[in-house]
Amino acid sequence: MASKYKERSLLEFQQTFSTEEACIQHLREMKWPNGFKCPRCGHGEAWFIRTRNIFDCKLCRFKVSLTAGTIFHKTRTPLVKWYWLIYHIAMNKVGVSIAEMQRVLDIRDYKTAWLMAHKVRKAMADRDAQYSLVGLIEMDDSFFGPSGKVKGRGSERKRTVLCAVSLYRDRKRKRRPGFAHMRGVDDVSAKSVEDFLERLGCGSTTQEGRQLLEAIRSDGWRSYGKVAKEQDLKHCKVVLRDPKAAGKLLPWVHRVISNAKAVIRGAHRGVSEKHLDAYLSEICYRFNRRYWERELFDRLIKACVSAETITYPELINKKPNYFMS
Repeated sequence: MASKYKERSLLEFQQTFSTEEACIQHLREMKWPNGFKCPRCGHGEAWFIRTRNIFDCKLCRFKVSLTAGTIFHKTRTPLVKWYWLIYHIAMNKVGVSIAEMQRVLDIRDYKTAWLMAHKVRKAMADRDAQYSLVGLIEMDDSFFGPSGKVKGRGSERKRTVLCAVSLYRDRKRKRRPGFAHMRGVDDVSAKSVEDFLERLGCGSTTQEGRQLLEAIRSDGWRSYGKVAKEQDLKHCKVVLRDPKAAGKLLPWVHRVISNAKAVIRGAHRGVSEKHLDAYLSEICYRFNRRYWERELFDRLIKACVSAETITYPELINKKPNYFMS
């Protein structure tokens, strides 16, 4: 079955989306793949008012914006700049510097470029929220924050992050990573672990009544065992006699955590605690679609079309507390 998303190289992207008109046409096709449908009466024909990017239904005369119900709603930035930013966010495995994208795309205000990137990250998070982890998952916690040693499972200066990676067997019966999810939590208590798993569909069942999530593999921290017992999940306890061996005994969850820290340290040069989850969503979104790298742009545009926008006041409700990973 052919994919509904087109594979695009950088050269093809540059040639295809060099004008505002090309971006408008593509956005229209992604929003209405089967043709325009009036949200009020369902009629399929409309006049397009190009100066305002508005469709005027020929039957009921209801007017609907091309960007309504998307992250682009009420934007004053040309779509061609949005498209180029989204392409780089989607395709760059090590993240992109928003300050650099502001300069390259000639966006006057850094705040505008920063807000655009966060709107894209919200679309990534909303898209991944539709999926549940299934089968066996590796699970562990880590700390994001200022450099330095941490005693115990927490620190006042660091943010605790839970990470889970689902595993499946390939044709050769070898364990492979599926989807990954990460989220900042207050602690690694049983309540925090339970809330995290609930967000990932813990308790959901198949049509046959079988639980989607079946087992947890962890380092044996008591909270994981307690939640597994309460949720009727098998707990595969990995004994870590040497903390440095965690990368070998729980390889995939530690690879995702390591990649996340490298991205935050690198392109982003540290992020605020308040927005950490947004950056983790971006990293997991790319990891979860690593087998469809050349389709990532179209997939992300589809996510942007399907997600409601977020405003600057909604993002900024208190002064950020910046820290380095």
